[in-house]
Amino acid sequence: MEASKANGRLDEAVGLPDALLKRLRAGELWHAVLLVGESSQVERASRWLAQALLCEAPRADAPCGRCRSCAQFSAGSHPDFWASGDEGLKAVDVEALQAWLATKGHGSRKVYVLRGADEMTPVAANRMLKTLEEPAPETYAILTAQSRQKVLSTLRSRSFTCLLSASPPFLSTDPTSIAVVTRATSAEDPSFAGLMERVIEWTQTWQSGGATPWELAASWQSIAKDVPAEDGLLLLAEWLRELMRVRAGGQAERFGAWEEAVRRIAPILEVEQYAACVQAVMEARLRLQSHVALLLNLEQMCVRLREVTTSW
Repeated sequence: MEASKANGRLDEAVGLPDALLKRLRAGELWHAVLLVGESSQVERASRWLAQALLCEAPRADAPCGRCRSCAQFSAGSHPDFWASGDEGLKAVDVEALQAWLATKGHGSRKVYVLRGADEMTPVAANRMLKTLEEPAPETYAILTAQSRQKVLSTLRSRSFTCLLSASPPFLSTDPTSIAVVTRATSAEDPSFAGLMERVIEWTQTWQSGGATPWELAASWQSIAKDVPAEDGLLLLAEWLRELMRVRAGGQAERFGAWEEAVRRIAPILEVEQYAACVQAVMEARLRLQSHVALLLNLEQMCVRLREVTTSW
């Protein structure tokens, strides 16, 4: 079997996003990656990625499954690979990892996996910060989690997040949004009149980098001032889901009257970026329910949206 074909199926099986695979093949992978998804999926993805990084074959063929490194990895005896336990990292585990990192590697790279980053104790997470902030050359960290929100923000900020699977309510359509989208796409509710045109214009400003997060937040508050704040964010999330659907090769379903705009805007970001943006918007909506000040909440959301578009 040709290696490229086998790798293609492996890539599909583990669900790694195209942006990550492109960086891996180009030798430009981030030094720390946070994989978020269902437990068995992140386990497969983290092992595949670790094996690919350690593989001795050319990057385009890794993991080849035939070299000495791949054989050692499959046998569970690779000296340059370290993984935490399945129950999240504790301080003693971090100390063991740091001692391992201080030793000389057998090959050109060292890779470690921190499973259950969302269950890591605060003490362990704090001890990991310096290790993630000052990585040794050719050393890669792979963190896994089922919930991005539960990972401490200090760890999230030092790694690049890749969403591997849909995680309701963020990536699946929220049933409560159906009525909101219906009102926004019809002429029956005057409070939504012209709102979609303003949403489209706001989206283009955000994606182009033409405004700061604080300007974007104030702008969103202004254009959605005539509708309840939660409804406005639901509408924005559904609009981003529509862009994500079309970017993945699907058809415009819920904003047919603006199909031309959908097809123009959708290619600007990758599917995984849209997924991260949907999550940022839905997290902002959840914070509203916790009585977080509206403008501060919107600023936090817009900071995250800008991060997604500029750091990918």
